[in-house]
Amino acid sequence: MKEEIQVIKGRKVWDLVPKPADGKVIGCRWIYTLKQGGKGAIVRYKARLVAQGFGQIQGINYDKIFNLVVLGKTRKLLGVEFEEMGNELFIHQSEYIHKVCEKYQRFNYPVTSLPIAVGIVLSKTQCPNTEVEISEMSKFPYRHLLGCLSFISGRKRPDICYAVNILSQFQSNPGLVHWNILLKLLGYVAQTKTYKLKLSETNNLNINCYSDADFAANRDDRISIGSLILFIDNSPIMWKTFKQKCISLSTMESEYVSLCESAKELVWIIRILKEFENLNVIKTNVTDYLFCDNQAAIEFSKSPVENSHNKHIYVKYHFIRNLIFEKLFILKYINTKLNFADLFTKPLPKSNLSKFLKDFLC
Repeated sequence: MKEEIQVIKGRKVWDLVPKPADGKVIGCRWIYTLKQGGKGAIVRYKARLVAQGFGQIQGINYDKIFNLVVLGKTRKLLGVEFEEMGNELFIHQSEYIHKVCEKYQRFNYPVTSLPIAVGIVLSKTQCPNTEVEISEMSKFPYRHLLGCLSFISGRKRPDICYAVNILSQFQSNPGLVHWNILLKLLGYVAQTKTYKLKLSETNNLNINCYSDADFAANRDDRISIGSLILFIDNSPIMWKTFKQKCISLSTMESEYVSLCESAKELVWIIRILKEFENLNVIKTNVTDYLFCDNQAAIEFSKSPVENSHNKHIYVKYHFIRNLIFEKLFILKYINTKLNFADLFTKPLPKSNLSKFLKDFLC
């Protein structure tokens, strides 16, 4: 408080004047706050003397108000933490994950080395059928925990994206099997809470988008699972697992549908960067690529020829042909072992998972 008084005097915040006959004296009060560092530790105790605003009238007691504060570099935003090291930015949510783990510690979640084990098959047949079973499952906070993990997945943990997507398909009526898999996913996140997403500074703004699909993956309705991940240079900026909106009749068709969805996201990013280029903010004289591991889908995307095997495909998915014709990007084949989008269509063994993550999640 003494420090605040000294600052007020030093900056000559007020002048001592006689009270006008018709004047109203505005009262004041002390506000006490704590200044915290980037990790939440208390750095300083602060006191501030302020006027009682409810007794002031704009234009009579005050005109404009302002308070200049140097905020410095952002270290935390919406539960996401940032760390700078040289030309690299690391993003993580270790503090948020710690809070989630503490909240659900009472359920004794197991610590696992995979988001979801290879060979796990989930379906609606594992959902409760009777009122007693539904009542028992309502005791578990399935939706809330799934929402927490979805929040983590969408911001900096692409490795759990597939598991979160699959488990979200049962949130209206989850069974005990689904709940146990969800707890195992929490155990994996707890074990890997120090993982950080790496974004590297670059002058090379080429965009690489990877697309994949798992044909007839859903055991209940045989709808395929699609996926994509999009990089600017070596930094991932978007990833997604999605259930396709139609039933594909072949692997080629499911890959083709995923290519169309991936192309929509890719074109959106390309056009955003073009807007910045028009403002002379950046230069994007580079070639952008869309990668797919299915040769038949690539050929069908480039060719308007239709036959008895593909003539039934919805017209909207041919959108990609126009993009290729306009040369907005190059559609290119990539081996499945090198396709990053494979992360988001099925459970992977530890070796494959580590191979894909080592470049951008550490």
